[in-house]
Amino acid sequence: MFLNLVEVFHSIQGEGKYAGINTVFFRFAGCNLRCPGFNASQISQKTGEKLTGCDTIRAVFTNHFNYEKVQSTNTLLEKIPNLTYKPDIIITGGEPLIHHKNQIFYEFLSELLAKNYTVHFETNGTIEIDFDKFPLYKNCIFAISPKLSISGEKKEKRLNFKALNLLKQNTKECFYKFVISKDFSLNDEICEILNAVKGAKKSDVFCMPLAKNIDELEKNAKFVFNFCLENGYNYTDRIHIRIFDDKEGV
Repeated sequence: MFLNLVEVFHSIQGEGKYAGINTVFFRFAGCNLRCPGFNASQISQKTGEKLTGCDTIRAVFTNHFNYEKVQSTNTLLEKIPNLTYKPDIIITGGEPLIHHKNQIFYEFLSELLAKNYTVHFETNGTIEIDFDKFPLYKNCIFAISPKLSISGEKKEKRLNFKALNLLKQNTKECFYKFVISKDFSLNDEICEILNAVKGAKKSDVFCMPLAKNIDELEKNAKFVFNFCLENGYNYTDRIHIRIFDDKEGV
């Protein structure tokens, strides 16, 4: 049993409700979506071909990149930097919850919580967690990014209302992040999701500009800002893109 680890890095959370928080990111490989509509690109490490999809292509196209194969929980714990304070831990991907039954993954979560880390998951909200069998997930914060039609994925693949309701009803806290572009009218799609998730509110929603680099961020930011004002949502910028452009691992 092992996990494919893409990277670990100490940074600042750049998006959503907890933007600005000091954080250590653990990025695991593997995803059940490709999201070609986001139109980010990267060259395959193995074949040299151009890959197109979301902004974490290295974590999604698993046949095209090399990863560290983690075989123990201690290997992951040892990667947390020795700091004079306790940062939050964000577990991301790809789609990290495809590993939620993995013994190493679950033991890692158990150790983090036992050490009193605040643990966040970044997820697309399509994975159904059995909270009775895996109760530790109840103690985590979930930043859920349900994919809209802008992602280029078919609706039946990108939306799982059962999974979204399980997360909402069982976790300590969850909120929703949506990628918005001025070229798409998406409010009806967001409202459909909110109406389908019991207890979900507009105040749980954070909208961010579609952006694979600083130029695209500037193109969409003002539109998304006004979109939030008009529809009662929260705006979130993309701090890393604004500061570092399209550099990874920051």
